[in-house]
Amino acid sequence: SRPFGEAGKLLSIFTRDLGLVMATAQGIRLEKSKLRYHSQEYSFREFSFVRGKEFWRLTNAQSYVSAPVGDDLVIRIALLLRRLLHGEEANPELFDHISKSFSFLMNLSEILDEQRNMLESVIVLRVLYFLGYVGKDKNLDARLTTGDLSLDLLKEFAGQRTVINQHINRALKESHL
Repeated sequence: SRPFGEAGKLLSIFTRDLGLVMATAQGIRLEKSKLRYHSQEYSFREFSFVRGKEFWRLTNAQSYVSAPVGDDLVIRIALLLRRLLHGEEANPELFDHISKSFSFLMNLSEILDEQRNMLESVIVLRVLYFLGYVGKDKNLDARLTTGDLSLDLLKEFAGQRTVINQHINRALKESHL
């Protein structure tokens, strides 16, 4: 989000049905705003919008699931999505992947740094796969681009993180984004 007007915000919201939506929320920075606490950054919420001239307008929000506040992994994934997604285009598979990935992360009681790094690589690889920047490759196991996340998967492919990151870097370089 960013400030918009005197007390409003312009929010970037990734939705299942509309894709990346830019929505204004008038008066949300005021202490008396009812939407203020239901529009925290990097969280899953249920939003209601109406179409405006230039942007959608946020009319209602309800708490759903909050991502770990200040979690660097969540922030980096959100910023990557903002960088890669342009305009409103539904991508339910990508939305479901993000939702499941963050649920997986929030349900972990403990995760080692190397597993966390591997998780980030797998999430990013799948984001790029769902957006069409990474295709099927004989050097990549299909389980890296589809299926459920698990600690076993992260452990099994931990030795291939360099190869995965090379695919990611190549895709990002070729996208010119």
